Amino acid sequence: MGAPRLIVGLGNFGWEYERTRHNAGFLAAERLVTIFNLTSPVCFKNSQIVRGQVSGEKVIIAWPQTFMNLSGQAVRELAAFYKTPGRDILILHDEIDLTLGRLKISFGGGLAGHKGLTSILTLLRENFCRLKIGVGRPPAEKFSGSIADYVLGRFTDQEWARMDETLTRAAWAAAAWVKLGLASAQNQINRRDQEPEG
Repeated sequence: MGAPRLIVGLGNFGWEYERTRHNAGFLAAERLVTIFNLTSPVCFKNSQIVRGQVSGEKVIIAWPQTFMNLSGQAVRELAAFYKTPGRDILILHDEIDLTLGRLKISFGGGLAGHKGLTSILTLLRENFCRLKIGVGRPPAEKFSGSIADYVLGRFTDQEWARMDETLTRAAWAAAAWVKLGLASAQNQINRRDQEPEG
């Protein structure tokens, strides 16, 4: 048996961060566990993890407990323990450069100032797959705070109605990556997500 695929949801732990935009990765990973009826998370090193199968393949689903900016510590130790290479690691994370509800799967690419991704790349020292979950940028005329304030803020009720549906699509996108591989998942998810909204 080869190394398991590693799916990591990025976010911050604690009630004060629940349903914040920066926790989109955490939330998508939770949705994946729910859809596939997997076990409850257990503590393992600096993460909460679930071991199970998605689309017939062995996976580890993880939520780093290091806070976002130190996510690389948790990902590096999981990758080392399970001997999972970067190409078999999928990081689920919020993306302000995608409109709310958009999804995109990629391998490598720019970090766009995302400190969780920066930490992972710095410590892992190899590229990895990403599932970007669009949370959009704040409207300039309505938001005077920083980008950090925005992503650490909670979704509005209207945004959450859209995000709730997006999290389910994100979970199935992660499952497609497991079952089909990167290229086929990109063809399926990225192309579909470029269709105009009705």
